[in-house]
Amino acid sequence: MTSEKADYIVAGGLVVRGSGITREDVLISGETIAEIGPDIAPDRASRVVDASGAYVLPGVVDAHNHPENADRIETFSLSAAFGGITTVVPFVRSRRAAGEDDTTIDAVNRFIEEANETSYLDYGAHAILLAADDVEEQVPGLIDMGVISFKMFMTYPSRGMMMPDDRMLRAMELASRDGGIAMVHAENGYCIDHLVDQFTAEGKTSAEYFAQSQPRLLEIEAINRAATYATVADCPLYIVHLSAREVLDVLTRFKGDGLRLFGETCPQYLDLTNQKMLDHGALAKIGPPLRERPDNEAMWRGLASGLIDTIGSDFCGFRADQKFTGGQSAGDEDSVDGSADSSIFEASFGGNWAEQMLCVAFEEGVNRGRVTLPRLVQVMCENPAKIFGLYPQKGSLTAGSDADLVIFDPSVSHTLSAEAQHCNADFTMFEGKQVLGKPVFTMQRGQIVIQDGEMKRERGQAKFYPGNRDEAAYAPSGHQLVGV
Repeated sequence: MTSEKADYIVAGGLVVRGSGITREDVLISGETIAEIGPDIAPDRASRVVDASGAYVLPGVVDAHNHPENADRIETFSLSAAFGGITTVVPFVRSRRAAGEDDTTIDAVNRFIEEANETSYLDYGAHAILLAADDVEEQVPGLIDMGVISFKMFMTYPSRGMMMPDDRMLRAMELASRDGGIAMVHAENGYCIDHLVDQFTAEGKTSAEYFAQSQPRLLEIEAINRAATYATVADCPLYIVHLSAREVLDVLTRFKGDGLRLFGETCPQYLDLTNQKMLDHGALAKIGPPLRERPDNEAMWRGLASGLIDTIGSDFCGFRADQKFTGGQSAGDEDSVDGSADSSIFEASFGGNWAEQMLCVAFEEGVNRGRVTLPRLVQVMCENPAKIFGLYPQKGSLTAGSDADLVIFDPSVSHTLSAEAQHCNADFTMFEGKQVLGKPVFTMQRGQIVIQDGEMKRERGQAKFYPGNRDEAAYAPSGHQLVGV
């Protein structure tokens, strides 16, 4: 009597986990990993995928993205899949800032319906809470839906997006009570608006004044304030897109005091500088702004030391002609570079980085000796899944986990470009960057997603994964984050 064959063996590769690198094969049966071990017999599966000469990584978990402009979840997830990402956790917000009678719960339900029909990749969701949201109702309601993480803006008051401090503190209390986690975009919005108004009144509206309007001090102040509130509320806190070198001291202090504090940075803050703003104007406008080379190096030190826990893309999916039109198409493409007749302060925030994220992190981190490959797996796969209650189904190469994996060939040399990406966005600030290493095969839940440079999976087969508050990293019984 013979046992039924498994579906796949991924054979001959080097399996990479946060704990190290081993020469093992991966046996996949149905949607899950059945076994991992050396020299699994080829006849135990119907198909063998050859990973010789390559690394086998868990699928990347991108826990920071905004598929709401030229790229919604369909084309965003397509692009992400080509970048080795297998699970996405987008931010979802209501239409209240636009004056509509809407709730964040309504917005999440709409997003899930859309993603079920069009996404190529499994997904979760973060909620964005605005000042107009009834946090007493929305926070517990969203947690019951499996949306356990809540982002609040400490900036953009003039855009109607900033969460007042008292409401933010109350939301933290509610999240702490029910097993949620607070997230903040940490910049002092009142100071930024003051500086923007001042520069505008003086006619200083060209690209060179953008970084000056959002100095690093305002990021540091906001992180201190948010961490203080989270300490008072005893609420886990996740700070998105860290950029300034001084944040390492703040993280050291508050983590040392016992706050369940998690930090994220992004590929743009690991490799790009304000020179991109000076060269490209509005196309390089993001918040916080691109900093300088010492800030890049500090972000790498934070990742290597364990002070910074994750890398997320902060993908926004803009086309160039949308950067001066609030996300809407415009006919005047001459203004998208922040030319003299256009104020840099009128341009939209955001860039397109998801498909390039793993390659940039591998090139600048592993190839240049700033982090080890196991540490990269921790910050891009394991830790995001742990923090947001998706582990060990996602972000893990262990028996019983979802069969989400990436074959990454470290020998492939290629050039990053907008033309090579698979989304509607038509620019990237990594244009022309030469990198060594590329994801060449992606699988999700035992289905081949990317092979031979083509999408193999039909859209609409993705699943919504609610965050499990009992298994999240910050829960007493949860999976601990791992350092170097």
